[in-house]
Amino acid sequence: MRMPTLRMSSTVRTAVIAVLVLAVGVAGFMLARATGASEPDAIPVGGEVNSSASPAPDATAARPTALSPDVSAIHQSQVSAMTFEAAEDLPNTPAVAVGYRVATGKIKPQELAAVIAQQFGVLGSPASTDEGGWKVGGATDTAPTVNVYSDPLVRWAFANAELTAGAAIDQDRAQQIATTLLAPLGVPTDEVEWEIQRDQNRVVVHAWLVLKGLRTELGWTVVVAPDGEVVWADGFAASLVPVPGYPVLGATDALDRALEPGWQFAGPTPWDGAGATQDMAVPGPVPTVKGKPALVAGVQVLTANRAELSLAQFWQPNGSLLILPSYVITTNDDRKWSLLAVTDAYVAVRDMVPAADVPNPAIAAP
Repeated sequence: MRMPTLRMSSTVRTAVIAVLVLAVGVAGFMLARATGASEPDAIPVGGEVNSSASPAPDATAARPTALSPDVSAIHQSQVSAMTFEAAEDLPNTPAVAVGYRVATGKIKPQELAAVIAQQFGVLGSPASTDEGGWKVGGATDTAPTVNVYSDPLVRWAFANAELTAGAAIDQDRAQQIATTLLAPLGVPTDEVEWEIQRDQNRVVVHAWLVLKGLRTELGWTVVVAPDGEVVWADGFAASLVPVPGYPVLGATDALDRALEPGWQFAGPTPWDGAGATQDMAVPGPVPTVKGKPALVAGVQVLTANRAELSLAQFWQPNGSLLILPSYVITTNDDRKWSLLAVTDAYVAVRDMVPAADVPNPAIAAP
């Protein structure tokens, strides 16, 4: 049996609707007071006004951003990304090129410590250190000291804590002092790239090792005080040995490989001091999709239109330096980028693990 259908007159229907509307309105008002709002744009900001004096904020409350780190790690002021593409005429011819590796040869750190100590006038005999290196001098905190480290580069350092007052000496004289000290240690002072800076009343002289016209991250430093005394010096004693016969990819293939997942280490890496960075902006208004605002993300596409086979340096896990054939690519904004060129056979990719799981992990030189 069907349930009977209830019917009501128009007058009764109108009265019932009015009561329902009033009830819904009251319920909505109470819900809004309880939750603050029923729409996202009505979320209260700042709360109720308090006429009483507010306490001064402490250091932890003075955050540089209004975003809570508990909300999300993505809070850039501008969301953007960069990608690369090869021009149609970018060279893509495989080749063979020369790389370089670090070699200590017959260098003995203990004997090197004695030689450097004699060169810098530090008295004493080499003594082994807890780190496996050698030390000369340093009987007191201010006494001149020479340290030689047993690492792949055979790094060394001289320190003299006594400083003198006065004006900085002439930069040419500082370079001459550095040359006189470094040349007997085997530094090719006629072939390095000199960089001289002033640090207050001291002159800092850098001698950077150059390979095929390219300055490497390897070099020697001498810091000269106002009276001409050397207060700091450091460098390395290992040699760079040519390694011929590295097969290299064409420039287009090398760029395509670098853009694959997991190959970010292969570049492109900005070439220091090359080109001028142009200010970029994301055009157009913020769009909406079905009434909801959409995220606007800017993507800058750089086109590699020139490539020159060159060299790039890579620190190894054991702290040594490997210099490998790489491309210097030029993009359409006149910037230059370094791009690894050797074939996959000469790249060993390993999953990283916590340092605690690796016995005696090496710390790469800065």
